[in-house]
Amino acid sequence: MRLIPILSCLFALGVFIFPKHGFTFDLDKEWRFSPGDNLEWAKPHFADQDWDIIEVDKPWEQSGYEDYDGFGWYRLRTVLSKKSLNSPYFEFYQKLRLHLGPIADADITYFNGVQIGKTGSLPIDNKQFANVSRIYDVPEELVEWGSENVIAVRVYNTQGKGGFYKKAQTIAPLTWVDLTSVSLGVGRGDGIYPADKPIKFDALLENKTFEELEGTIHWQIANDAWHDRKRETLINHMSKIKISAGKSSLLAWNYQPPQPGFYHVSCSFKRNGHEEVIIESGIRGYGPESIIREPDSPDDLDHFWNQAKSELLSVDPRYKIEKFPEWDTKLTDCYLIEMRSVGQVRIRGWFEIPKGKGPYPVVLRVPGYTQTMMPVQSISDMAVFSLNIRGHGNSTDDEPAYNWWGPGDYVLRGIHTPKKYFYRAAILDCVRALDFLATSPKVDPKRIAITGGSQGGLLSFATAALDKRIVLCAPDIPFVMDSMRSFEITNWPGSIIRQWVERSPENNSWQKARSTMKYVDPKNLANLIECPVFMGVCLQDKAAPPFCAFAAFNQCNGVKEYRIYPNDGHATPPEHISAKFSWIRAGFGIE
Repeated sequence: MRLIPILSCLFALGVFIFPKHGFTFDLDKEWRFSPGDNLEWAKPHFADQDWDIIEVDKPWEQSGYEDYDGFGWYRLRTVLSKKSLNSPYFEFYQKLRLHLGPIADADITYFNGVQIGKTGSLPIDNKQFANVSRIYDVPEELVEWGSENVIAVRVYNTQGKGGFYKKAQTIAPLTWVDLTSVSLGVGRGDGIYPADKPIKFDALLENKTFEELEGTIHWQIANDAWHDRKRETLINHMSKIKISAGKSSLLAWNYQPPQPGFYHVSCSFKRNGHEEVIIESGIRGYGPESIIREPDSPDDLDHFWNQAKSELLSVDPRYKIEKFPEWDTKLTDCYLIEMRSVGQVRIRGWFEIPKGKGPYPVVLRVPGYTQTMMPVQSISDMAVFSLNIRGHGNSTDDEPAYNWWGPGDYVLRGIHTPKKYFYRAAILDCVRALDFLATSPKVDPKRIAITGGSQGGLLSFATAALDKRIVLCAPDIPFVMDSMRSFEITNWPGSIIRQWVERSPENNSWQKARSTMKYVDPKNLANLIECPVFMGVCLQDKAAPPFCAFAAFNQCNGVKEYRIYPNDGHATPPEHISAKFSWIRAGFGIE
């Protein structure tokens, strides 16, 4: 990550200024766009005058292409003048640097018909790249000085925002900033350090320029809060450094954290006589297995959930099973399942079963926040039930879908009364799904796993705690664990509670939220889990901080393991899905 504080206001405007060199060309206007896909569109002489002019500070869905998913092309014609170019770095490296900003999701970029870079894979959806800023080099021999140049960007997007969405498009010569980097170490490889000794932080400072750099190294440690008002700097350490052209230097600093947990760590380099700062920062963990967060369970927790499950048992499920051949594969059959849950609310899910005789082990997939669950069509050795809890996907007949304000937010629905709280009912929806699976002759009732990400992680923990029919639990990036601390240290979902209190302080309070959340918080339920647990955590997760996940995970009583991904945010990488299903198959005894 690179941060140049003096220019932060200019970044907000989509302008990037390279100091002491007089050539920077803004490219944030006059882009043209077309949906569809044709490789001829990469060529500079293609006639694009009939394409729509599109703004690049918002996704294409907000520019007249609502609900469009798939391929889309952007093209820009621009004239670059060499007259104002006065850069020793350009003379030395003979190339320009093209900044395009983030693109959702994957792209291939061409300059005058020649591919100069790509991010992600087309047409595979790559949501993990949606926030990655595109920076590509343009060799000088590709540039038509004083004449028209064409930049063409081929984009693929499957859902959510598509294409450009921030003004950050420039082209300029390289500077020392582009060729200097700080890379923060990742401990044992996943960003975790053992708790039995001080941390030896390391970072690699690389000078890829043709000149010596002299300046200051600054280490900083803060707590793990993402919310600015809760962020506390714990310690600073500074030292001088001189690094020769083309060389790198391994930086090291010892630090003894006050207790097991997670910390914001940053290492930066500031060159003497310059305002720019080269920095990398991120969350690092210190002995997370030793984190202790005592439950704050209400006295009637057991009674509360026994009563809730009794209420569910009193509801006739009224199962409806409908064959859906359009979702069949050569190896699996697909069914749409409808049933009644607590409150007589209709919920639905997609049940995929191998075509063989069975019985089969089954994976219950539960949704993330606002996620619509659909058939997976990729698993043929296990049954899969993809459940849409109330208010999600095709389960909105009796419980409305999410909306962005007020009572439409799931976290706030019924929060004044624990027995009416949305997550009490949502967890019971998952239990009702287990009731259905128990009725299927093709399901092995002794081999049922549950998995989900974010909100689905919360549901996985809670369901495994409350129902022993779950024999394997695989939560990912679990959301609202150690709930009140999670709300306090995050921007979102913490903003949900902060805004709720601000809207009506006479009726709403943090204490009111706490008194309800205690009943559904996995921190208070995890000690009931006896089955094996496999948890996926991402260190840079701003919505589901890893500290809160371990507050529950460490209280599970069965065999447990976890995977931590040091550079990922609120989405586990593809390799975790493979690791998770390998773990599930091993637990089921599937070779």
